[in-house]
Amino acid sequence: MDKFLSIREQIYNHFHGSPTGQAFFFKDENRDCYAAYYTSMYLLQDTGEALCQHRQQGFSKVPLHAYIEFWGVMQAILIQQDAIRELFKAIIGTELKLGIDSAWYKIRNLRNQSVGHPAKRDKKGLLTRTFMGRNFGSYSAVTMEEWNADTGIISHPRYNLAIMLDDYEKEAVGYLQQILDTIQEKWPMKEEL
Repeated sequence: MDKFLSIREQIYNHFHGSPTGQAFFFKDENRDCYAAYYTSMYLLQDTGEALCQHRQQGFSKVPLHAYIEFWGVMQAILIQQDAIRELFKAIIGTELKLGIDSAWYKIRNLRNQSVGHPAKRDKKGLLTRTFMGRNFGSYSAVTMEEWNADTGIISHPRYNLAIMLDDYEKEAVGYLQQILDTIQEKWPMKEEL
């Protein structure tokens, strides 16, 4: 998350060094964009720093602590993604377009898949899932139990969360770079005026 946090900081610094950008956001008609900017920037910093620090320490060896940590990591990613979308719209003025094969969606789908449980097995075509359990693994090997309603087969797919996070970060940095490029073009810094 180092590159992610660096680009976020550049956006923040440019905004605070740009009188034209601040003048734009301080207009009454732009107050929602201004609120989206500030909220997003704080959420990006908090989630980025938390994810960076947790990656360095890894999941707890205490299974129930690791269980809560896993959900914290996955929720932080969703919060971060939502903040990027809000910031993108506030600065660029359009919705962020994402491909369904993107790393962004892959990690989001892993989180959504993880919240399932083996209930309602009587519904045909419904793939139900369980959480990884108390000893789900580590960043490099997250294992979950997956039950397929069509086949009745239980499998144990394994995901490399570290690689998924790295791939997601590359995409997220690209979106933040688009935001930075846009504010630099729209709202010059003091010395550029």
